[in-house]
Amino acid sequence: MRKSTAGSVVAVVAVGFAVILPSLSEAQLPRSFSAPQSGYLSNLVIDIIEHDGAVWLATGKGLNFSSDQGQTWQVHDVSTGMVSDNISALFSTGWRLWVGTNHSRLFSGELFTVSDGISYTDDNGFTFNQIDFSSAGQDIPYVWGGDRVVYDITGHGRRLFFAGFAGGFLASTDDGQNWRRIYSSALDSIQYNSGGTPDLQNLYFSCRADSSRSDSLIVWAGTAGGIYEYVYAPPREKVYSRQINCVALCDECTDTGFVFYGGDDGIVRGTSVGGPFFSRFEEDGLPGPAVSSLIDFRGRLLVGTYDPQSGRATGLARSDDRGSSFEGIPSAYFTEADTITGFATIGERLYMAAQDAGLFVSGDVGLTWEKILIDSSEVTSLRNTVNAVFSLDDLLLVGTDTGLASLYCDADGAIESVLFHVFGEHDSSATNVSSTRVMRVKVQSFYDDTTEVLDSLVYWTVNRPLTPLGRAMVGRRHIDSVEWREYQWRVNTDDINFLGDTAFTVGEMGVRFTYDGSNPTHRFPVIMEDELGVIDSLGEEAVTTMEVRADTVIFGTDNGFAVSNDRGEAFQIYRANTNPVIADTIINYNSAKNVGDLVGNFIPVLGVQYIENEPARVWASNRHTTYFDRNAISMGRILPVDVDGGVVDDPLAEEVAGYSLIWEIMYEDGFAWNYAFNGDSVFAATGGGLLFRESDTALAWDTVSMINDFGQPLILPGAPVYAVGVVGDFLWVGTEQGTVRLSLSDLEDQEPFLVVDSTTPTDEVYAYPVPFSHTRDLIVDFHFTVEQGAQITLEIYDFAMNLVSRVIDNQFYPTGIYPLTGAYRRTWDGYNGKGEQVAVGMYYFKVEYSSGETWWGKLAVIP
Repeated sequence: MRKSTAGSVVAVVAVGFAVILPSLSEAQLPRSFSAPQSGYLSNLVIDIIEHDGAVWLATGKGLNFSSDQGQTWQVHDVSTGMVSDNISALFSTGWRLWVGTNHSRLFSGELFTVSDGISYTDDNGFTFNQIDFSSAGQDIPYVWGGDRVVYDITGHGRRLFFAGFAGGFLASTDDGQNWRRIYSSALDSIQYNSGGTPDLQNLYFSCRADSSRSDSLIVWAGTAGGIYEYVYAPPREKVYSRQINCVALCDECTDTGFVFYGGDDGIVRGTSVGGPFFSRFEEDGLPGPAVSSLIDFRGRLLVGTYDPQSGRATGLARSDDRGSSFEGIPSAYFTEADTITGFATIGERLYMAAQDAGLFVSGDVGLTWEKILIDSSEVTSLRNTVNAVFSLDDLLLVGTDTGLASLYCDADGAIESVLFHVFGEHDSSATNVSSTRVMRVKVQSFYDDTTEVLDSLVYWTVNRPLTPLGRAMVGRRHIDSVEWREYQWRVNTDDINFLGDTAFTVGEMGVRFTYDGSNPTHRFPVIMEDELGVIDSLGEEAVTTMEVRADTVIFGTDNGFAVSNDRGEAFQIYRANTNPVIADTIINYNSAKNVGDLVGNFIPVLGVQYIENEPARVWASNRHTTYFDRNAISMGRILPVDVDGGVVDDPLAEEVAGYSLIWEIMYEDGFAWNYAFNGDSVFAATGGGLLFRESDTALAWDTVSMINDFGQPLILPGAPVYAVGVVGDFLWVGTEQGTVRLSLSDLEDQEPFLVVDSTTPTDEVYAYPVPFSHTRDLIVDFHFTVEQGAQITLEIYDFAMNLVSRVIDNQFYPTGIYPLTGAYRRTWDGYNGKGEQVAVGMYYFKVEYSSGETWWGKLAVIP
């Protein structure tokens, strides 16, 4: 504040989101200490962390850190290269310190808090580097400016995240060099970027990383619309192939057996109902990065691989543990240049199509192979180039570069005779379009509706041109006919399959079907829906493969796959997420979904408590968006539940159906500004002091009294605590009156760090909290300094300079910094001298000394 002469007012005030954190200019509370510590900046500390073995304190005057448990302090502020002295967030990666800062800027005579974004230091603060979000490669709008203070930073490994209130939620995967804003849904992305005020779920206050669940990273984010759980699974524990080339169902599995998906980045294993999924890659024994074909036969999974960069084949592998690991299968007959395109079985014999290498058979489940010449008269004949195989009883159908070969086998699978059908290669008219090369072949079986006896067979082929004269097509022939019909002219079809009497073709046109043997032109919609409507569909994807078993229908595409367990009535669609910034799963918890467990959706702070041999617990401060006096501390932990979602006390009980995150209210008399943990112990920094809960068995919270060896208070009872942190063997507590260090082994062993802030005039006056809310706040306190004992009068005026209330009426105050507890403390409750609640608006207050000095301040009243 500025000093003024009587009758005139010159004042400015910082305006911020007081519901999140106290504005530092409004919350700087009394400072006093007879011998100030050299280099100790401020008594108001809002964050405490450990970095490089030192304790670091965030204040409104810069950074303090001590490497010797507080015996000496060092300072970093604008004079040493920081962007601003006003610190809003701190985070240490172990090797790099991240700092969120902001500053005040004057707009139309009012001071507003403006975000500076984030900076980092790799040398303990001797140099700082600010992230430029407007630079090339970043170009992220709405990060800097008003209402965009970075309130929290978190991370794990090379991943970093920060909550920037109206600036949203940003993430980096490369130690913070490149950033991207992330959203909980596509709708939130649209809403945020459409302009205007972001919705509550796009206003981020807090974030904490959780690495307690195997190799997955969980990031908890607190917003004005609840808590989001962002789950980042490692590539091996999720769908990681974007393009699905082939699908195989477990040969000997029943019910929800395994399903294998061969893709452009390894192999994915799931179940017939979808997940859980895992992926395996070259590091697990696959000969190449991508999968061209696969089959599960007699408990062994066989996989053909290739390199998508060069397009060359890379070999054949087997797995005897359902796809968990692989071993290469060498062969003298086919080389790495021969792409394996398909498998088929007759009895115990396994057949394999290997393009230019030809057709192979194995009698030992794929360990050794023997080459079969379809045309033995000419080894190099195109008839010996095999693209596809399909088996039905003793018939082996083989797609070659010259058409379709029908191989008839004996009971042991040995070939007895061969019949060829050669397709033409022409595009001479709309009724005569054909191509020679057969890429897929399937047989559709029809059964008598009454007797369920096989009635007839229909052959289907997928043809591609061998020469520039040909055109892509689908061929169909009834077993009793010699005529082939050509369908899907000039359309690249990839696969054929059947569901009852209905035939499906899949390819660049999506999914088409026919139920009467005509050209498959009917579009088959593959849609995933919930109660709100369509979530996803295969409308734009090229469909690459289709598999059917009983009621299970699976489509593989160039962007994920779809699974149905009710013959195509409803689908679940799964997409590969190879972007490390985008979460694999996002779950929202809020007071509407979790009645009684989260009393409000404003989440100003989160904490993650690691417990041995179980997933971490999540501690959340939650405040009601309308009823500001409804606050709570809630804890979320994973517990066993029954089929209805109810908690099961005995984790080994038969009624356990799974595990779920359950929220429990742990404290209802307020909320926390910060959390710290020491094993099972929980410390909560609250507006009523430092709370302590020793373990799950504790019936209630204790309040830690901060007193010296003589029983005198180091911090006044009930004083707000804004920061708490565990560093080494000590617990550090940041309050409005100074910082206290406590020994974790003996909480009564305490040492205070209190200073006179030499950078702030001792004659400054202000009110707090500002703005004052009729519904949220009970009283307003006033800060002023009496350098020599004097009679003090403190009066409040409205905007028209009418007297509203006289808070202090010519009362003697000894030398000191006020407010103090007891008889000298005077507060205002938001009522005028007539006992009426004052109107919303701007008010002024005057502190008048008997020495003749007069000081003015300003405060705002909101609903």
